[in-house]
Amino acid sequence: MPKVRLEGSDAELLYEESGEGILVLGVEGNPVRLKIPARIGEKPVTQIRKKAFFDSRFLRFVVLPDTMEKIDSWAFAHCRQLERVELPQKAIDLGRDLFIGSKGLQKIVLYPVKSGVWPEAGKNRGEVLGEGEGISRLLAVAVTKLGDPFLFRIEEAGTKEWLEKWDARMLVRMHEDDSDGYDKQVLAGEEDYERTDPVRFRKFKRRAKVRLAFVRLCNSCGLCEAVRQELEEYLRSHTKGCRYEETWEVVLEEFGDDREYYSLFAQLGCVTEENFEGLLEDIGERHTEMKAYFMRYKEQHLERRDFFAGLSLDF
Repeated sequence: MPKVRLEGSDAELLYEESGEGILVLGVEGNPVRLKIPARIGEKPVTQIRKKAFFDSRFLRFVVLPDTMEKIDSWAFAHCRQLERVELPQKAIDLGRDLFIGSKGLQKIVLYPVKSGVWPEAGKNRGEVLGEGEGISRLLAVAVTKLGDPFLFRIEEAGTKEWLEKWDARMLVRMHEDDSDGYDKQVLAGEEDYERTDPVRFRKFKRRAKVRLAFVRLCNSCGLCEAVRQELEEYLRSHTKGCRYEETWEVVLEEFGDDREYYSLFAQLGCVTEENFEGLLEDIGERHTEMKAYFMRYKEQHLERRDFFAGLSLDF
């Protein structure tokens, strides 16, 4: 079987010739970074075979060439360390569940093809509202958390229509009853206790909603005001001191060192005079920068409000 050494790695790419192009079959070795070449010999690399990189446990970064035309089903499924994928900004024939099980995927980055022209769909792309970092995150969420193949349309990503579809799918998830899907998990024989115990299952669902709300608010291009307000209210209603505290639990356990998230948490009003001491107690000796941020926030916003409130006269 033909092989070619990958750039900057001891691993080797397995391939075969397929018509006028090259079909990628898989890899020998355990690369962390996978940069597939645009050409092997005289032929362009145009396809990736089904399950080519299935369960590549060490793979974290993938870059595909702008010669790519087809990626078959499950090509990068269950790559648990995978964080970032770079794809050419063009129409590609995409198979099913390319990244299913790759739950750590954070960004699907689209880069312009050399010609700068969108093949076929370019003239129909519509009004582009967002590109770059925000769209990269939303694309990753579309395939890992929303699980909607219709949102993984590279030629549509960033358009007004695409963002509206993304938000519509998100709202379906946000409006689901917290018990929806529980019976199916139990009947399927799911062994994960978090998903089979009914109380923990509902908590799992609320945490998933919190993550969705956070990622959309942090990447808010094209977000309408009504949806923004709904997401913000959901986060406020699940902060420390509420009946359910999943907003705070997600921030503390997953984003305690990410200022983008904990600053938004505070600015939305999730840090209050009533819950402030409880927040600090939960933080303990961890996340020192978040703790310092909350203390400054209290001094600048909560204590000032209390000071002026104390000046009012009640007749």
